[in-house]
Amino acid sequence: MTNPLAWIAELHMAHSLTLVQGLTGHDVLVRIGGEPESIRQPDDADEVGALRDEALENYWDFGALHGGVAGDWAFAFEPASTWAFDDERLAAASRGTRLIGCYNGDSLGFVEHWVDGTLITKFDTRQPELRHEQRGEDPDRLVPEMGRAGFFDPESGLSPNLRALALLHDYTGVTLGPHEVTFGLMARIPAYDE
Repeated sequence: MTNPLAWIAELHMAHSLTLVQGLTGHDVLVRIGGEPESIRQPDDADEVGALRDEALENYWDFGALHGGVAGDWAFAFEPASTWAFDDERLAAASRGTRLIGCYNGDSLGFVEHWVDGTLITKFDTRQPELRHEQRGEDPDRLVPEMGRAGFFDPESGLSPNLRALALLHDYTGVTLGPHEVTFGLMARIPAYDE
């Protein structure tokens, strides 16, 4: 399977990608927790770099967040943090629609699927067979997509992170390129309280 989202894992060791059907780029950034007053279209690469640098320097306070629309899906992408992956934020982003997303950070990686504020399935990308031990209304909902992405293939040479991105592409058909993401909307996303 060709994976047009693989560049994300290749360029960003820690990241999150959230896809929400039928929203605008602005709406997905607000719903996922982006500060509305910080949402803007960057003028150039220097402005993007400045936000990302500031987010890295203040990691425990906020992250950089990019957003836009690809086909029928809005995307929210964090290039160095996973602050969007909070139950309240994901529930809010999925109200009235459906959401699928993945994050990778340090040694953790998860895929989550939400519909209208309800968690449908969540699984650890390194141990997908344990998905029934996670919360979720239907842990097997994504089994066909998981199979096509290589999650059940012991011979697959793909990293769990690449499999997660392949699953997101398979489920949504979304393709994103680095330029499209970098120069879409951008915002700050506050760290969540643990």
